Amino acid sequence: MSQLSRNFLALALDDYLAARLLLRTGLLPQGTALAATSVEKHLKAVLALDNLFTKKHLGCSGLLTLARKGHPELANALNRDFMKFLDRAFRLRYASVDGPGFNLVISQHRTLIELDRTMVEIDSGFKVDGVKVLDATPFREAIQARKQLLFDDNVALGDVSFNALSARKNKMYEIRVAEKLRTLTVEYDTDALNIIGDFCKSSDIGYKQTFRLALG
Repeated sequence: MSQLSRNFLALALDDYLAARLLLRTGLLPQGTALAATSVEKHLKAVLALDNLFTKKHLGCSGLLTLARKGHPELANALNRDFMKFLDRAFRLRYASVDGPGFNLVISQHRTLIELDRTMVEIDSGFKVDGVKVLDATPFREAIQARKQLLFDDNVALGDVSFNALSARKNKMYEIRVAEKLRTLTVEYDTDALNIIGDFCKSSDIGYKQTFRLALG
C-alpha cells in the first residue's frame, strides 16, 4: 500500500469518528458534512492504490466514476442513493450563501447506520501487502483497539442491533434555501426511525402557508 493511500485512510478515519460523534449528539448538519468528507477520503485511498490522485468530490461524475473503472465490485456495492445524499451534504457547508434552490433532509440514525455500513464496505476491500491478518489500516487498528468513538451505536460492527437503534427517538433536520438566500431550517424528533422514500430526498419546507415534514 502506498504512503498516499495510508495517509488518506488516516484522514478518513479522523473525519469518520468526528462525524459519528456529531451525528450521535444531534449536530446533524455538521456530522453529515464530515460524513461526506470521510467517505470521499476513503474512496481516494482506494484510487491511490492505482496511483491515481484527484481533487474530485463525490457524485455520479466524480469519485464513483473513477472508482468504478478500477474497482467495479466496490462501486457496485455502495449505495448510490447514499452517495448522492453525501454529495449534496458536502455542499451543505456553504448552502445558505451559495445560491437559492438547495434543500436537504437528514435523518440521524438512518445516516449513522448507512455511514457505518459504507465505511466497513470500503475498508474491507483493502489488501495489505505482506500482512496475513488484515489489521493494518487505521480503521482496522481502531477496531482492534475497541475505540469507543467507533463502536458506540455501530450496527455494522455489532455494538447494537438495527431494531434496537431504530426504536430509539430519532432527530431530523431539514433545510431549504429560497429566493434571495432566505434560509429555512427545521429540527424535530420522531419517536423512532422512519425509513421513508429515498435517502437523498427533497424537503417540502419553505416560505408558504403549509408544508409537510419528511418525518424520515
